[in-house]
Amino acid sequence: MAKNKILKTMFVTPVLCLTMGALTSCGVEEADLVVYSNIYTAENENNSEAQAFAVKNGKYIYVGNSDGAKKYIKEDKTQILESDGLVIPGCTEGHAHYFDGTGLANQLIGCNESYEDVLNTLEKEFKNNHITQFVSFGWKTTDLMEMRSQKHNFADEIESRAPGIPVVLIDNAGHAAVCNRTALAKAGVSKENPTVRGGAVDLDDDGVPTGYVGDQAVFYMTDKTISRPLNDTQYRAACTYAQNELLRYGYTNAVDAFTNMYDPTGLFEAIKKMDDDGALKINVAECFNIKSFDSKIYKTRVEDVVDIMDKYTGKHCNPAYIKLFADGVVESGTGWISHKYKYPLPGKEYGNIIWDQAELDAIVAYANHKGITVHTHSFGDAACTAMIDSYINSNELNNKQFRNSLDHVRNIKTEDIDRCAKNNIPVAANLIWHYDYSVNDPESKAIREKVMDNMGEEYYMAGYPMKSLVDKGVLVSSSTDAPAAMDLEGNIMNVIEVATTGQGYNNDAPAFAPQELLSVKQALKALTIDGAWLLGLENERGSIKVGKYADFVVLDTNFLNYQGSELNTIHNAKILNTYFEGEKVYSLNK
Repeated sequence: MAKNKILKTMFVTPVLCLTMGALTSCGVEEADLVVYSNIYTAENENNSEAQAFAVKNGKYIYVGNSDGAKKYIKEDKTQILESDGLVIPGCTEGHAHYFDGTGLANQLIGCNESYEDVLNTLEKEFKNNHITQFVSFGWKTTDLMEMRSQKHNFADEIESRAPGIPVVLIDNAGHAAVCNRTALAKAGVSKENPTVRGGAVDLDDDGVPTGYVGDQAVFYMTDKTISRPLNDTQYRAACTYAQNELLRYGYTNAVDAFTNMYDPTGLFEAIKKMDDDGALKINVAECFNIKSFDSKIYKTRVEDVVDIMDKYTGKHCNPAYIKLFADGVVESGTGWISHKYKYPLPGKEYGNIIWDQAELDAIVAYANHKGITVHTHSFGDAACTAMIDSYINSNELNNKQFRNSLDHVRNIKTEDIDRCAKNNIPVAANLIWHYDYSVNDPESKAIREKVMDNMGEEYYMAGYPMKSLVDKGVLVSSSTDAPAAMDLEGNIMNVIEVATTGQGYNNDAPAFAPQELLSVKQALKALTIDGAWLLGLENERGSIKVGKYADFVVLDTNFLNYQGSELNTIHNAKILNTYFEGEKVYSLNK
């Protein structure tokens, strides 16, 4: 077991110095904290290790060897932390849904429950509490694909449990929902009007909506039928829970990829209030989603974000981001790919193409002109191509290099990797998805085989070209898209293990696309300094360097130089502490 102890006085510096305020007569600052450990600084790929660092007023004032740190210690003042594990910079979650997904799921019904469990809860709430609306998020959908293929009548089944009130039940991936008949009627979705731009609305053999909706139709249903689902206290609780989860996993920066999922300002307000109160101990980049059905008023929606920036920007919250969905997901046949699906959805031979190129170009260029960065859900190779075109177009029109990012980038083409490298376009890649999740689960395996058959095995297996991106010099920020990948959790050790082995820690499958695996240091770089660059924070965070904020994570195991079978044990490492601006904000033993 690794040592991890904090001592008020460990030794007195051998150099005799007279104290004068924050400085000694030797001209050396007295540190609040000195850390001795195996340290990965993320500062230089060839020289990225140190033995000690000193912290004063939340920033690093010394990084180097153990002997050099001694002079920063003041007896009875400086805390000393010794660990024979590993210390790394605070990590960045480059694309996830902790505030708008995991946090809300902790307050809303549905988190980790089955469809039937959610229905039972709905029925109890309707009978006992006389609710007037019901929305859930995060329920498991293992059986949804099969029920959908049988054109299951979700709408009437849900209606029978809570008649007369709108009900929308969103799954854990956020790309599918089932609704009752009242919600469909309130949204104006019917046999006569069965479509939602950018979304899927399933119909039975008579052309009547079954209650299943996908992609942008999910957001259409919540926008049209559900009023503010949480009160201020619940939003605060959701944000607090999300922050605690991120800190527990080792993250000190995070992109919240859809802050207006249910409510245009609810989460923005809660995060800003936490920031104002000094309770926000993480940097949050908040994304406002422009939805496909608002295509004709996209300028108004961009101006909405300008207003949000004016109102909610704080020390640790930055809402200057727009989230776009270029497509759906390849697993459901809605990711935008360059060849036809074998079993396409009606009218979607190439997937769900949510925007045309002219619209993408216009939205990105206008948002960038207003000082807003764009993050785009690009799941298929054709979606990646379209977004790279828009990003390059915006850079040329605005005569400025923006840090617009591609998220997911499943099956991105070789030529588009080259274009990302040439045009400095960052990628938020799902390092934790680079494994075969179906090995130990018969239901998941059956789904995988159907998906592979629909997409084509070669295309499916070429999913996440992580090493190709890194080798070409593309800046890759690690992302998990949690809670969509919560079976492995977003824990940074699990991310690193999957990225370096191509295996989930709970299965013994052959490595998935072994030619695309990263080294430990490459995975750590994506989690730290490259993630900070994605958010424009590389000059103040993301590495352990004098002058930067002291955001760091203390691990009980030094796996920095692991090779071979050792890599399969990284998930056993534990996060002992997370520090934010020199303050311990998470402790395993607390």
